[in-house]
Amino acid sequence: SLTIAIADITRVWPLDRVTSTLSELADTAITLAWRHALHLQTSNGNLPTVGGDDILDGSGLICLGMGKLGAYELNYSSDIDLIVFFDNELPLYRDVEELQKHFVTMTRLVVRMLEERTSDGYVFRTDLRLRPDASAMPLAISTATAEIYYESQGQNWERAALIKARPIGSDNQAAREFLARIRP
Repeated sequence: SLTIAIADITRVWPLDRVTSTLSELADTAITLAWRHALHLQTSNGNLPTVGGDDILDGSGLICLGMGKLGAYELNYSSDIDLIVFFDNELPLYRDVEELQKHFVTMTRLVVRMLEERTSDGYVFRTDLRLRPDASAMPLAISTATAEIYYESQGQNWERAALIKARPIGSDNQAAREFLARIRP
């Protein structure tokens, strides 16, 4: 952040580079937080792991960066808007009881790691209120539930918000497939 701020104040970087670099910093922080949270859940035996180079691959985790983050337009006062889904139809999770509970637990941990204030400050303020029916739905919902919601009762503004959405710290294949399914 300090390097970005110095490049901004001294006008070494144009505004679009500053906002995109702030967004990339957020991407890195989010991805590292998800890897850590997923590692904790798999090492505790709560979730099985596919076992590959990246713990996110094959996990079914879909974290969408929305708004300014999704558009690479973060500024210094921006919070990061995230929506969290999980692919509950993966064969990997066939026998996992309370799957949603484990993804909600991970979501809470990721948010806490990103916005907890320490003596060094905090990483980013996080907002999860853009998820479907935020007042009634859990912090992480299945892709099946999300698809039904967006098709049947999603508001126009909720659908429009997905235009800038992009996966961050996700199982990229699951995220691409989900975004393709809800595109219509």
